[in-house]
Amino acid sequence: MDRLIFFLVGIFMCSFLSVKAQFGYYEQALQFSQTSFGGTARIQGIGGAQVALGGDLSHASSNPAGLGFYNRGVFSITPGLNFHKTESDYLEQSNLDKKVNFNIAQLGLSFYFGDGGIATQPIRGSSFAITVDRVNDFYNETYYKGKNYDNSYINAITENPNDDLAVEALFSNYLINPHPENYIFDDTYGELLGYDTLLNHQGYSSPFQSSRPIQSSSLVTEGSQYALNFAYGANYMDWIYFGASLSIHSLDYKKTENYSESQYVYTSQNGDWIPEDALDNISRLNQLSIIGTGVGGNFGVIVRPFPQLIIGLSYATPTFMTLEEESYAIFRANYFNNYDYVSVSFDLDDQDGDPDTKFIYDVSDLDSFEYESDDMISTYTLTTPGMLNIGLSYFFGKNGFLTGGIEFKDYSNAFLNGLDFDLSADNQVIKERYTSVLNYRLGAEYKVGSFQLRGGYGFQKDPYASSNYDRDIDQYSIGFGYREADFFIDFALTQQRMKNYISPYEIEVNQPVARLAHFQTTALLTFGLNF
Repeated sequence: MDRLIFFLVGIFMCSFLSVKAQFGYYEQALQFSQTSFGGTARIQGIGGAQVALGGDLSHASSNPAGLGFYNRGVFSITPGLNFHKTESDYLEQSNLDKKVNFNIAQLGLSFYFGDGGIATQPIRGSSFAITVDRVNDFYNETYYKGKNYDNSYINAITENPNDDLAVEALFSNYLINPHPENYIFDDTYGELLGYDTLLNHQGYSSPFQSSRPIQSSSLVTEGSQYALNFAYGANYMDWIYFGASLSIHSLDYKKTENYSESQYVYTSQNGDWIPEDALDNISRLNQLSIIGTGVGGNFGVIVRPFPQLIIGLSYATPTFMTLEEESYAIFRANYFNNYDYVSVSFDLDDQDGDPDTKFIYDVSDLDSFEYESDDMISTYTLTTPGMLNIGLSYFFGKNGFLTGGIEFKDYSNAFLNGLDFDLSADNQVIKERYTSVLNYRLGAEYKVGSFQLRGGYGFQKDPYASSNYDRDIDQYSIGFGYREADFFIDFALTQQRMKNYISPYEIEVNQPVARLAHFQTTALLTFGLNF
């Protein structure tokens, strides 16, 4: 007998399905904690190594002590272009995606307090700066596709039906049954009968649990995270510089995921792959939007024991953020429409008035179905981990310098708190999954008259405590600048390379994994005025 379709009725089952579980926020906790200091093209051209330098508006967010090097007021603006490229490898099939976005990477203004000449007081001068820095970039586009001969999304739900939203959607779309093997072929109807009772409920099953599809996913993320900084830095006797800043963060994040399965096949008794003639395709659309605000601080000190040597130290406090999240999902199932489906329910209430009737049958056409969830809205807080930075710079007279910095951050210290729901499970995952990292940056600048040539390298360690995959991030940069007494222009070109690994669903054996290689090339141009 050809493979036929089963279906499910039992609308009353929906009352037994709870609302969507509040879980999975640990991923946002990591993403929103992986911020950078951002800044001008000059600083980005030397790999972002700035904790032991002075005289740049980028220091308002990285080490405010660096503002103490100024002896005049400064204004600068840094527009940028980000070129995103993602290469994917999924089930031995490769794909490529590209995306470009324009942004303002930095905007700032500082005011100098002092006479600018030879000072006689211990405090030789100070500056107050207001800057806006782009500290996180969420723009990306990823597509992957491949033939899966091991499992499908339906298998993932029947194996682990903890996602109440997915269970309700697949049940409504006639893809799963609320009983193991609770469907039979009936020669009278020539169709598959599905029972809608919840008696002895032990799990879920599907007539398509042996079907194997072509899988594809399109993942688009948008948005950014900015920091508005109010910073003060002072110069004490030209050898100790100190400062502090207050940062107000704003975040806008959007993710759209379109996942689909199609062209199902299943194996016959002799092992041949046979096209599925009942189920055509299924799809899942997930839409997630998050906006948030937060506040944090930074304290720094720079010591200049010798004219050619600078030592810098700064500490960025944890940032406390309030986030508002809205999400919804749409599930669709399309059938070939060449079968009827038969609903079979137990006549427990004697609906037809005949006590001898055990079952009630209902025959309908099998066609296309759609399930749309309610909007899920939640408000919660995120406390990101603090960050300690130490750096060293060595100057070769007026010819240039070498600089470097190390930063320490413990991502397992991120903490979530739901205002009206429990996020203790997510916090436990954060403690177990993430770890502390040591990142470092190196940079150099060489001066030729009014021109400067720059280069740098940055490394960010994989924040996962234990993983079979490498998620380290490398960043290379080059740049140049031109400076006169009253204005300056800087240009930088950076490329960030990182790997990532995502799965469309979780399953115990043969979980499909898309291996991603992200390349982000950024072009920055800073225009500045001294006054």
